[in-house]
Amino acid sequence: MPHSQPFNGRVLTRASVILVLLALATNVYALRDETNQGRWNKPCSAGPDAVVPGFLVNMGPTGARGILTKRTFVVKFIFPDTPAANLLKLDDVVYGANGKEFSEHTFGAKIHGIEGPIQDLGLAIEDSEGSSDGVLHLMVKRGEQKLAVKVQLEKLGRFGDSLSQDCKKIQILRARAYKYLLAHPGEVDGQGRCVETLAFLSSPDPEIFAAGKKLALSWNKPYDNQVWSWYLDFQGITLAEYYLITKDKAVLPTLQSTCDLIRNAQWKAPNIVCYKLEEFTKKKIKVDQETLQQHMDLYDGGFGHAPYSSVIVTRGGGGYGPMQWPTLLAIDAWQLGKLCGVQENHPGLEHAFTFLEHGTTVNGHVAYGGEFTLNNGPVDPEQWKTGRDNKYTYSAKSGLAYAAYMLSPDRPDSAAMMKLHLSHIENSYKDLPDGHADAMMGFTWGFAGVLASDDAALKKTVSQYYIAWLNMARCAGSDSYVILPGRDYADLAYYRDNVRNYTTASVAFIYSFATPRLYIQGVGRKSPVAVATR
Repeated sequence: MPHSQPFNGRVLTRASVILVLLALATNVYALRDETNQGRWNKPCSAGPDAVVPGFLVNMGPTGARGILTKRTFVVKFIFPDTPAANLLKLDDVVYGANGKEFSEHTFGAKIHGIEGPIQDLGLAIEDSEGSSDGVLHLMVKRGEQKLAVKVQLEKLGRFGDSLSQDCKKIQILRARAYKYLLAHPGEVDGQGRCVETLAFLSSPDPEIFAAGKKLALSWNKPYDNQVWSWYLDFQGITLAEYYLITKDKAVLPTLQSTCDLIRNAQWKAPNIVCYKLEEFTKKKIKVDQETLQQHMDLYDGGFGHAPYSSVIVTRGGGGYGPMQWPTLLAIDAWQLGKLCGVQENHPGLEHAFTFLEHGTTVNGHVAYGGEFTLNNGPVDPEQWKTGRDNKYTYSAKSGLAYAAYMLSPDRPDSAAMMKLHLSHIENSYKDLPDGHADAMMGFTWGFAGVLASDDAALKKTVSQYYIAWLNMARCAGSDSYVILPGRDYADLAYYRDNVRNYTTASVAFIYSFATPRLYIQGVGRKSPVAVATR
């Protein structure tokens, strides 16, 4: 049985968790609060990680997981029959690897990056797997005793300069990820279903490619006008890429329906209803109805969770406003649909780009939603675009924005916008996995935009930085992956569906850029019609 009772099998209160944590030597905890919002001992409910007693940071293919402190990992779980089993013990404090003590953890609300124990251990794993003996030398404190623990890893070699290069290590890890996903079908939805299918369709292996075709065809069923925008976007991207690589016309009716439903789901002016005037007057924010309406109408062209006309208008407005993520995905689905012959230019496409460009600063930062027009009251959109707080942050959306313009070579500003978004990533790539609610989605599509580009230097920079992340997310056996902390605490995706399948599918998609076959990966990219300046 695994070491599954790191807290003595008790359900601890917040106060008792704090006492337990404070009692652990003199460690200073690194995340936003010492209980990790109560998630150190809050398990997930599905998949192989359900036996783990909480969201503990995966320590790469060692098989151990632990609480992250500023400079250490405190071991709280060890999978049986893994390299660390019978070597590490619960409550061991791992403070260094391969002769070097861990540096201080940095990422958080204001400081982004994986520097600290996560990066240091991830790079040590890379060194050990690329060495002649494959041994990872861990520096461990057990009680008052300091130990040198030798953990035998596989000699997998090293990643190449860029994850777009089909090196031996990627070949091995990609094949294992595919095998894992084939052996554990399902348990992914929307985003996970999309990237898993795209990863399979990118494979040069006939068996894996056939599995990708099967996955795509399993999605060949139209939705209705109540379904959330996310599902429409992901289905549209998947079926369009499937058609472009197979020319199987069986999916075209569904793809046509999906493109139409995306248009129906879009927020449309005039007279958009989201906020009521009394919501602002209660907060003593001065705004009149006419001004409020003008600012709400700038939501035109965006997409929210639910379809605007068939859900939000029907219930009388309110609810969550439009966001840039589903808007970007909708643009990609429409542009891919156009390549399939089922989508034409229409006002909604231009309005979506307008919403995106309203929400893009002069530095390339892409807004979360419509905060360029309403954010605790009316906002001047032009002033927002130059604001100091919106300079170089949240680079993930720029990866997807790059893809949107890459798939839109007929737009006169595409070349300039592609360059702008790559520049933004170059200045803020350390926050790729620092997303809202689902950091894995941001990490995946942000990375995808970089790998789809022709910027070799940026590909190398971002790839080399995130080798440590990929090594740390990789589970024992090196066939599957689990999500790491995002936004400085346990990512909520850990608690949705089977996080092991979801993360493995996402990483397989990233690895598939080494054998690109899809338009979203930059294959078939056409030069924009003009090189415009902004």
